Amino acid sequence: MGILQRVVQLTKAATNEWLDKLENPETMMNHYLRDLDEKIAVAERGVLQQQVEERMLLGKHDELISYAATYEKKAVQAAAEAREVEARAALEAKLQYQEQADETVPLIKLAREAALDLELHIEALHEEKVKLQAKRTELITRVRQTHQKSSYNLQDSPSVKGFERIERKVMEWEAQHELRSILPNEYNQSSTEAIDTKQQQRNALVEEQLQQLMQKK
Repeated sequence: MGILQRVVQLTKAATNEWLDKLENPETMMNHYLRDLDEKIAVAERGVLQQQVEERMLLGKHDELISYAATYEKKAVQAAAEAREVEARAALEAKLQYQEQADETVPLIKLAREAALDLELHIEALHEEKVKLQAKRTELITRVRQTHQKSSYNLQDSPSVKGFERIERKVMEWEAQHELRSILPNEYNQSSTEAIDTKQQQRNALVEEQLQQLMQKK
């Protein structure tokens, strides 16, 4: 046997030994379970973040509503005292705060729904973890029994095929998690024309409410 051929055979033997260790069923399944635990932890942190976001938005909404109510009172008082310019300015401020408050409502809903989706996802992950742990116990038992009977090739064993199914499942979870992390942004103002139209509508509403207040006076 030539030296080069002997080196090749030794290299193949070392590589096969390394692959046997790498593809050890128990090690692989433990790895997948650790990955699953990490995904659960990430999802739980996501729930907390969404809950904090919802509380912040609720606080902001209440604050904006309070400002709107304050400026409405100022507009009524100014109109009653025939201070038309001040009444108009107060109504403008009131409508701006009211619009900002209205814009926080869908954001609050998104944060709440995102938290609920993550909670359902966590529940599903926990259920899957219980199943995988039971499957892990079963596969480990089968692998050990197989090793006791023969030097069975793990590449063709049912356990390895089971690991491949676990891997595909984990990839599905990753894809689902990435999809859930993408939230729709339906409230972005995309053009100056839309902003101008909104301002015109606000101005018309200010004039309408101002006339009503002045008539009451």
